Amino acid sequence: MARPLRIDQEDTFYHVLNRGNEKRAIFRDALDCEGFLARLGRCSERFSLGIYAYVLMGNHYHLLVRTREANLSAAIQCLGVSYSTWHNARHQRSGHLFQGRFKSFLIAEDPYLRRLLLYIHRNPLRAGLVRRLADYRWSSYRSLAYGRGGPEWFDRRLAYRQFGMNGKSFRDAVGRYDEQKDDLLSRLCYGLVLGSADVVEELRDRLKGQRDREKPQLQALGAHGSISERLAEYVKPLGIE
Repeated sequence: MARPLRIDQEDTFYHVLNRGNEKRAIFRDALDCEGFLARLGRCSERFSLGIYAYVLMGNHYHLLVRTREANLSAAIQCLGVSYSTWHNARHQRSGHLFQGRFKSFLIAEDPYLRRLLLYIHRNPLRAGLVRRLADYRWSSYRSLAYGRGGPEWFDRRLAYRQFGMNGKSFRDAVGRYDEQKDDLLSRLCYGLVLGSADVVEELRDRLKGQRDREKPQLQALGAHGSISERLAEYVKPLGIE
């Protein structure tokens, strides 16, 4: 089976997630969470990666990031290797920590950014870990909702642009968000790009002629395949007509 298609673009937002091998815990305690965030911060600096939302969820994580260069794959691979090596040494274990390569979804339009900010931060509620999001330590919610705390590398500007700077509108929006009425989850399950048909078509034009540099996918594409041709396969599952 070919690896998941990657679209590495500069100046682009992505939803990134990965989970533990066999759905096992990748964050066993507070020190694990702190270790992951420290490495995320270093990767953010090294790869000029903007971090706009994060949540650590025991056996998986979610990030909302923005690339400055076309280097998302390198950045998240670096994060995974660095954290896995440290985690395995700390817990005296060996083998794969993550179930496979991370998943990423290119976010092409502002409405999806707003919804992702809500979706990502509601994860602890959805999993029944807390009754109040303010009680959950391992996400960026408290930093955005109350304007204090959070790592130095965390960037609040996207949330401020979407919800205002006082935090209350963000808290209210998170509280009102109805996942049952939002098709975002199904789009994340089956899609590659979140955006309208026009935006997807524009992206295909930008990618036209670019080669997929990863060997498994290149074999799947054939000798003359391009990323833009593979991208066409993902338009219909996203519900984009």
